[in-house]
Amino acid sequence: MLITILVAHCLLHTCRSQFIPSYKLQQLFEEVNREYVNQNSIAAELAWEASLDPGDPELPERAAVYQKNHIRWQQKVCAQLSKLTHSHLLNDTQRRQTYLLCRGPEFSFTEAREMSALYEELQSIYTDSKVCIPSSVHSSKHNMSAVESAILEYLSNVNDYVNSEKTHRGIDITMSYAVKIASKLESYDKNILCLTGEPDLEKLMSFSKNEQVLKWVWLVWREKVCPTMKEPYKNLIEVQNTAARRNGYSDAGAAWRDELEMPDLRQFCRRLYSKVEPLYRMLHGTIRFFLRKRYGDIIPEKGTIPAHLLGDLWSQNWESLIDLIAPQVLDLDASLQRVNWTVTQMVMTWAYPGFRVGCGRGLSIQTPPRGLLQEQEVVKHAEDFYLSLGLPPMTEQFWKNSVFSPSNNTRCHGTAADMYRRGDFRMLYCSGTTAKDLYVIHHEMGHIQYYMAYEDQPGIFRQGANSAFQESIGDAIMYGVLTSQHLYRIGLINDTLLFFGNDTTIKGLLDDGRDNEVEKAEEHDGSEAPNFSYNDIFLLKQALNKIPNIPFSLLIDEYRWRLFEGGIKEGEMNREFWKMASELQGIAPPSGGRSETYFDAGAKFHVPDNTPYIRYFLGSFLQVQLFESLCKATVFGHRTDDPLPKSMLLSQCDIYGSKTAGKILKNWCRKTKSASTSKLSLKVEHVSHLR
Repeated sequence: MLITILVAHCLLHTCRSQFIPSYKLQQLFEEVNREYVNQNSIAAELAWEASLDPGDPELPERAAVYQKNHIRWQQKVCAQLSKLTHSHLLNDTQRRQTYLLCRGPEFSFTEAREMSALYEELQSIYTDSKVCIPSSVHSSKHNMSAVESAILEYLSNVNDYVNSEKTHRGIDITMSYAVKIASKLESYDKNILCLTGEPDLEKLMSFSKNEQVLKWVWLVWREKVCPTMKEPYKNLIEVQNTAARRNGYSDAGAAWRDELEMPDLRQFCRRLYSKVEPLYRMLHGTIRFFLRKRYGDIIPEKGTIPAHLLGDLWSQNWESLIDLIAPQVLDLDASLQRVNWTVTQMVMTWAYPGFRVGCGRGLSIQTPPRGLLQEQEVVKHAEDFYLSLGLPPMTEQFWKNSVFSPSNNTRCHGTAADMYRRGDFRMLYCSGTTAKDLYVIHHEMGHIQYYMAYEDQPGIFRQGANSAFQESIGDAIMYGVLTSQHLYRIGLINDTLLFFGNDTTIKGLLDDGRDNEVEKAEEHDGSEAPNFSYNDIFLLKQALNKIPNIPFSLLIDEYRWRLFEGGIKEGEMNREFWKMASELQGIAPPSGGRSETYFDAGAKFHVPDNTPYIRYFLGSFLQVQLFESLCKATVFGHRTDDPLPKSMLLSQCDIYGSKTAGKILKNWCRKTKSASTSKLSLKVEHVSHLR
């Protein structure tokens, strides 16, 4: 191997630079990059197959062979590159590649196998878990009203049982029984209704407004997954810390933070959060006020909000609570149902606007790629938006290899994959036709646009500038997708909302029959319903969707950083989690405190998946700044730092079709690991706000 020869040469001749020509070092790094791509291709294939069929009996052995070969190769190369670095023989690019290749935890083969086993155990607990209840009617899990009714019937039956056994001690005992039974019950016939965490219980949390149903859903998911996760997660911490310390880090949390290359990341994130905390507190107080009107004294007049009443399994997205405050006139799920789009119709009307009879948008009609499955066609709508900006289309391999409908064992959490083979980029997502599905697909396609932009870079640089940059792309595009102009373009809102949305009040926008919602709101509050404009509703929905995710994202990683560094006592893991959740999110668990039996942080996918979450925190700010740049380029026709005209609302900036904005997005996507984040134009501290 060339690197071995060069290092031996260096040692023999006291490592003077004149003894190793620059072209030899260049050849060396070309060889290292080729092997790096080969190693990543094998790893990507294994990860893909594990997501499609985690029970494949051949996977563990194949993964073990890969890990042994990869660890040996990386340790040998890094040891030898280190000698060249210390001898001052490498140029800046070569030193940068050496640093990137050799940073992070350094696992032994035994540790790597243990890590894989623990990861698989945690993933199985999360993705394979179901909660089951007896149901007198065989109802579809997709019918949320029927599922809610089945749960209410189940809770009533449990309550009757508790009373008949003369053990009645109130609602809490009934709920405890109902949670324990459902977490233990297995599916054995058609009269058993079984629900997964994602997407079943997640959807139910955003659909139901029944306090007892929401409480049961929140508790039963944590009863099912959180107790069994605790021990394997503690072992995972130990293995990762050992490997991190071997490579000079204080703990695994420090290794995670090193990926972002910001030495004061913890302090930086806290400073950044302090800038938006007043806005979050205002939103928190507003929601508490309206929840109290709905649920009464279960919601305290001041302080924390019960976590199960925030419309989300993890309290990070409150958008479903919009109808507590204002009439729901901007309900994309309802719009999709009203026009009765199938998956095929959805793609045709979105990606090819001229397809729908009477649409008349004046755009040329293209023919979808031949051979697309119906489930694949839904993704064309997202591709169309990126194409309108001048970005490249998805590759032939993408359409051939991506998976959009589940098999029995598929792990369906949205994933974008770079397979490290020419043109081979893939998406795994069990897609439906809801607004959330549209968001996830746009988000994951943003990752793939990033992958395609740096495909021709040396292998070690094919990682993107940092993970926060990648997370921001698809979310920035979604701001453009959700403008009233684009929603009208694809037929999901009417002319009135498009042309008069910023000035006309909601009372003037409601269609026939919708005035009942205002009347109900007035009856409920005992006062006249506020006169919201369309733009008020839009911004409120965005705020409820985006802002609660900021403290949640900070919580998930600040908590894990403390676990990694030993800052939380073993007997206080869950208590400290809820103490931090109270401080950052202003939430509390239902029914009082949570015992140390549980590891409640594990109720979120990214914890058992061992995925750092601070990228989403930073991405929350970067996505707005990126969209602001795209908007200015669209308005002014060139890149500029000039402010938008006062009459221009950023929230209503239609960037669809702007090739100038597309150039900026291409440049953003081309930022790679070749430069550290601190050298990039990362102005995340200058927080922008949607107006």
